Amino acid sequence: CMTGAMYPATDVTAGEKERGTLETVLCCPVGRTELVFGKFLMVFSASIGTVVLALLSMVATLQLAKRVLAGAAPAEALQNIATIDIGGLAGVFLMMLPVAAMLSAALLMVGLFSKSFREAQSYCGPLMLAAMVPAIAAMLPGVELNASLAMVPLLNVSLVSKEMMAGTWHWQYILLIFGSACLYAAVAQTATVWMFRREEVLFRS
Repeated sequence: CMTGAMYPATDVTAGEKERGTLETVLCCPVGRTELVFGKFLMVFSASIGTVVLALLSMVATLQLAKRVLAGAAPAEALQNIATIDIGGLAGVFLMMLPVAAMLSAALLMVGLFSKSFREAQSYCGPLMLAAMVPAIAAMLPGVELNASLAMVPLLNVSLVSKEMMAGTWHWQYILLIFGSACLYAAVAQTATVWMFRREEVLFRS
């Protein structure tokens, strides 16, 4: 979801600075908060679109693997590999909504702070790496979902998504993780609005 949001977020912030259209946008009879939410919704839509495509691609890949490997592997092993829980898939999508919102807002902040499109891209690289580390850590053996890890951004969603895809539903953790993810997304969005209201940030030289 971060990959899908990166370029739109950079284009509507740092890209507008380079093209000289940001000043024109600010002259429109629209409040700063409304402008931020308009940009945010566009970036968020791109992020969610990426999530949908990724999930559909995963399902299609597993179904294709089931057909290709039919007869070449034991039926039990094939069933364990290629079985996916539809309810878990829907649960993963819902859990990704606040994550996509948080990352979209974070990328908007990076773009607003940057002087140019290239500078924003240079900042997005480390941010992408920082987002990938918790997701990879969730796949390591011995890393299991608990109350402490349920509060760690990105890692918590990765862990609970792994559980839901396997058909395991820990509702106390699911509610805690979804609530904390929504809180992180709200904080990120508030920070984005705050940055957009500051002239020294928008026109940093």
